[in-house]
Amino acid sequence: MTQLGPEQVGAFLRQQGEELTRIWRVARASERPQVSFGLIDALVLPFFDGAGALLAAGAAPEDVWTGLSGLVRWPPKLVPMEHAREWALVLEVLAAACESVNAAPAVLLWLTRAVEVCRDGVARLRGDGPAEEAPGVVPVLVFAGYEAQVEDTE
Repeated sequence: MTQLGPEQVGAFLRQQGEELTRIWRVARASERPQVSFGLIDALVLPFFDGAGALLAAGAAPEDVWTGLSGLVRWPPKLVPMEHAREWALVLEVLAAACESVNAAPAVLLWLTRAVEVCRDGVARLRGDGPAEEAPGVVPVLVFAGYEAQVEDTE
């Protein structure tokens, strides 16, 4: 069976970005029901679009973060791992999508690295302001809809 390469998977991500975002939202709501709104919700569709375009163009996965734009919800009482948990769900959606289209292993590795870079970039924001390397990603402090969370022992 033929494996799809970066160009084909990149086109798939761009064409199916809205559906992949919907799947992520359903997974996030079911996985983290105590977090009422997706913290990185406004980054997910731009991530799929940007990752698809850059993957197809042969760019580095780190370029996804530098080109990303959108708001990141940042509740003051947030457990630091909540953003990372949401990025982990993005990776789960990507892994399932890659499996469904029979993507080459190198494609999933590229996408995994892109998710890691974006996850780490959001963690560096700490609610203080836009990141220098990704000026389009802006944290927004939110005070409603988020209860103080306790660390899971996962």
